[in-house]
Amino acid sequence: MYGFGITTHQFILAFCIAVFGAFGNGLAGFGLALLIGPFLLMINPAFFPGPIILLVGLITTMVMIRERKAVSCSCVKQALGGFIPGTALAALIAARLPEREIALLFGGLIFVAVGMSLVGPAIRPGKKILFSAGVLGGFMGTLSGVSMPPLALALQNRPGPELRGTIACVGFLSVILSTIALALVGRLGIKELQLALCLAPGVVLGYVFSFPVAEYFDKRCTRPAVFLLSSISAVAMIVRYV
Repeated sequence: MYGFGITTHQFILAFCIAVFGAFGNGLAGFGLALLIGPFLLMINPAFFPGPIILLVGLITTMVMIRERKAVSCSCVKQALGGFIPGTALAALIAARLPEREIALLFGGLIFVAVGMSLVGPAIRPGKKILFSAGVLGGFMGTLSGVSMPPLALALQNRPGPELRGTIACVGFLSVILSTIALALVGRLGIKELQLALCLAPGVVLGYVFSFPVAEYFDKRCTRPAVFLLSSISAVAMIVRYV
């Protein structure tokens, strides 16, 4: 693609990954950034972090609209209070670290997110827990687009529609914060927006394709597959930059 430093082959591969990632997100409830982030970064660093975060914003918007009646406004407010300092800290780090260090940190954050999602203990979502989940989520989300696992753990005992709707609402707002923060430090501009728009149809297609399958697919089988694939891709990315 002229002006982006991305070949046609790389774009086609990235588009397919966006479709597959959104499809998996539609089945599992979350995980788009976990699935597509490492692969897009390995294809071309131009996709990271701005375009990935914008794509996460797109799918969280769709989920939020779908589950809007079940959103817990109190949980959203408490978690969002932590996203602000977490986002600011991550933006400062992103402005100072070179590509190699950011990539290695990104791979580490993927492992943290996967581990928290798979083995996290039962937690009562009080104010301090939700605020702490917001701080960690804002930090992780700004650097990698992976912001929801901490909040998902905090809300893991809530009913499904409430959990998905609340996570999507916080995710949407956190993307706005991350977008502003990255723009202020020069890591998100017209180029990143254009790249995200080019991949956006793939995200929409993947999410829509998941609707009929989600009714018959056991979601408990999807999450481990997404996290395992994310771990493998994170290993490959770390090995590449070591």
